[in-house]
Amino acid sequence: MKQRIEAEINRLAELILKRQNFDGAWDFPFETGIATDCYMIILLRTLEIHDEQFIQSLVDRILSKQEKNGAWKLFYDEEKGNLSTTVEAYYALLYSGFIDQNNTNMRLARKFIINHGGIGKVNMFTKVMLALTDQIKWPKSFHLPIEFILFPTTFPVNFFDFSVYARANLIPILIAADRKFSIKTKHTPDLSDLYVHRNEDLWDLDSSEWRSFFSFIYDGMKQLVGIPFELHRLALHRAEQYMLNRIEQDGTFYSYFSSTFLMIFALMALGYSKKHPVIVRAVQGLKSMKTTIDGHTHIQYTTATVWNTALLSYSLQEAGVPSASASIQRGLSKKSG
Repeated sequence: MKQRIEAEINRLAELILKRQNFDGAWDFPFETGIATDCYMIILLRTLEIHDEQFIQSLVDRILSKQEKNGAWKLFYDEEKGNLSTTVEAYYALLYSGFIDQNNTNMRLARKFIINHGGIGKVNMFTKVMLALTDQIKWPKSFHLPIEFILFPTTFPVNFFDFSVYARANLIPILIAADRKFSIKTKHTPDLSDLYVHRNEDLWDLDSSEWRSFFSFIYDGMKQLVGIPFELHRLALHRAEQYMLNRIEQDGTFYSYFSSTFLMIFALMALGYSKKHPVIVRAVQGLKSMKTTIDGHTHIQYTTATVWNTALLSYSLQEAGVPSASASIQRGLSKKSG
């Protein structure tokens, strides 16, 4: 048994070594389902960027992932499907212009959505996307004010208590929510057929847990010194600078798809035009995350080359490959570069 295990470890190590790039990296695709593909279509159509061949390739991948019951899954082992993912796919396919509501796939998707509570039961991130693109209304009060970014680090709960990833996604949401920003085009699809109860509270921000947290935040706001209008303006400016100062060389915000997608809408909420250089670069950065999986175009959530290289270098050494070997040294050079 031990010999068989060692033989399999050696076989896998050899396979990994053969897949290493000449520059020392392992750049396997970072596959994260269809959400990024859907959001890319919605973003391009919202910005009126008519890259038809690219959009068609994303449509093909989304359709290839639909289940027989009309749903799309967030995880491969979800038994029935995922409501939010299915709404996102339905929206993106309609917005693409390549699929209409009478398509068999769309009828199946719509039936799944209605049977599972409708558009009002999607997750919070999907609701934010729907609000940004004028499919639902922002809540009258988002409760978490933009001034939250001004809380000193000495305050029990402050902006920098959140992880980098959380901050990158939260900041543009706070900007857009503060401005109640939404944008639509003449081609924006109508999703009203996805409602079960038209007048339902889509945000559900009044639970006791949320009220307790927001009450704590508002108590903190009372401790800020300054004129409310000036504090508000300062908070918006600081939030804008937080994003701009953390744009990567490829134009993305912290190299994440979601934060870059949200940043583009936040900048438009602040008055940036669709064709502003920062937005144009951000879109190109997202496009650069394109990869091919099973013959289909996929937009990665981020590029995982550094993670892949670090983890595989470690695994190979655990498998017995000497740290001084050419493969490991090339990998280390790539990680440090």
